[in-house]
Amino acid sequence: MSLSLMSLGSPNRTQADGLAGSAAYAARRTGSGDAIGPTTLLCASGRGGSGTTLVSALLAVAAAGEGHRVLLIDADDFVGPLAMTLGVTPRASWQDLRGGRVSPADVATPVSKTLTLVAGGAARLAGEGAPQLTSAERKACLRRVSALSEGMDLVVIDCGSRLESVFAAITPHTGERLMAIAAGADPVGLASTYALCKAVATRHGALPVELLVNRLEGSEAARCFDAIDAGTRQFLGLSLRLAGAIPADPTLDAALRKGMAFAEAAAGSPAAVAAHDVVTRALTVRPLSRTGV
Repeated sequence: MSLSLMSLGSPNRTQADGLAGSAAYAARRTGSGDAIGPTTLLCASGRGGSGTTLVSALLAVAAAGEGHRVLLIDADDFVGPLAMTLGVTPRASWQDLRGGRVSPADVATPVSKTLTLVAGGAARLAGEGAPQLTSAERKACLRRVSALSEGMDLVVIDCGSRLESVFAAITPHTGERLMAIAAGADPVGLASTYALCKAVATRHGALPVELLVNRLEGSEAARCFDAIDAGTRQFLGLSLRLAGAIPADPTLDAALRKGMAFAEAAAGSPAAVAAHDVVTRALTVRPLSRTGV
């Protein structure tokens, strides 16, 4: 059954209902013995243009602004837009870890006292003509980056819309969850987000999945969540949790286009306030222990 034909569900579905989860979700998280790690948010979308970079930056800056120690990782090994978004110039990207050219500490770029960025994009120290990473190399480099998470309160990973980036970034531990970012309740948007959830559930069935609705709010965001959650419940046996909704914010977009520093442009904006709520809940409500990964 296509998601485009699926009922959107009741517009009165609340965020609290989504956060309550279900017995099926809890059952997947009752194991023990998993590695312990900081709260880790894997921000990913089912299609390009959904805003994973902006959302990742908003979440990281919001947490860092509260004094939490935050590691922000740009898992994009082609463009790596987070460095430009945050206005920093990294010496190296995590791709430079291939071949031992640098250590994990060398790819950590301070953004503020509490925020550290690991830049993505092409290798900066390998010279032109360096071969593209294989899947195994991508995963190995990102695993080495995970050493930087020690002592952090929060890790935010911008995985973009490429499944290979999502799978490479997953480092199974108890604090990790997927933030599936849905931008729009159109049939293509709903289907692409469902496809992301299906792919991750098939390969990492015990990874908690939360839906973060971007560029929508109120009843529109609730309908978007309900439609995707109905599909994952019916066809995957997967109950999603609603992480929150971040509204469209033309004022923030305009400020960024004019070259204003990200933290300054975001301060007090509707998108930043919503992101603060999302990350506060993420740091407060820690997933149960995971199994089967």
